[in-house]
Amino acid sequence: MEYLTGDKMKRKLIFSSGVLVLIFSMALISPVKASTTWGFETDKTYVFELKQLSIYGADYTLALKQNTTMKIVFTDVNDTGYSYNVTDFEGTVTPNSTVFVPVEVSEGVFFTMPQGLPIALPLSIDAIDYLEVFGQFINETNLNLMLGELMANITDFGNITYMDVYSIYNEDYLYGKFDLFAPELNETTLTNLMAGFDTGEMGISIPTNITEFKLNATIAYNATSGLFDYFKITIRSIGEQYEYVDDFNVDVRYGLYIPPPPYTPTPTPTETNFPWLVPIAAVSLISSGLVLRRKKK
Repeated sequence: MEYLTGDKMKRKLIFSSGVLVLIFSMALISPVKASTTWGFETDKTYVFELKQLSIYGADYTLALKQNTTMKIVFTDVNDTGYSYNVTDFEGTVTPNSTVFVPVEVSEGVFFTMPQGLPIALPLSIDAIDYLEVFGQFINETNLNLMLGELMANITDFGNITYMDVYSIYNEDYLYGKFDLFAPELNETTLTNLMAGFDTGEMGISIPTNITEFKLNATIAYNATSGLFDYFKITIRSIGEQYEYVDDFNVDVRYGLYIPPPPYTPTPTPTETNFPWLVPIAAVSLISSGLVLRRKKK
């Protein structure tokens, strides 16, 4: 774990050029000429839903689940991206598209990046494992490039002593992770982040003073399909409001709906008849009777 001072933070934002050159030399800079492998299906409905939303230990999942559910149908796919329709909870259909194009991430250095909502990532480009290389890109890239406006407004969070962006890639998922710790949080930060949510109507009260703020965020892509699977945000902190101090914990999880396996009823035990036992039992009784009769004689 690295705790960042001002100088260390600056060094953290510098490219590890040697590793990046190795990554970029792997032909990921020319998607127009590349053969791209996708793992999702077209004309199939993928449903994404709110899995968990709890604040201060109160569960708001059911209250918001319906309004945050969306359906995705991929309508077209090619070597540079895909088109898809988004259907919201009201049934409104919105067409969208995402393309993967070379983006200059350093002077003269390009990397194939998604332009648009990355509902899915390529499995490979010209036989190169895109998920693996994208994970390396996350590990070695300038935080400004990965986090965009968040980094531009990072001072809004207050005194940040630790921040890291990294990835984990295995046979099941590519995980992109973001960890942050701040001893004190600017009192307006969470309020601004939750702009648009009617927290008053839901009875959610954001503390005016937050300390020991720890944020962990994860986004996961399925390693077999390349499809976005879920994102998760965990906040552990201490909140103070109206001189009342309590653990201010937030848990959010949003992701792909996986239908449960079909219900298979457990067979009810029934009385089993064995007709062939009847004559055997009869013969046994008769034999036993004859034996007893001979003994009496």
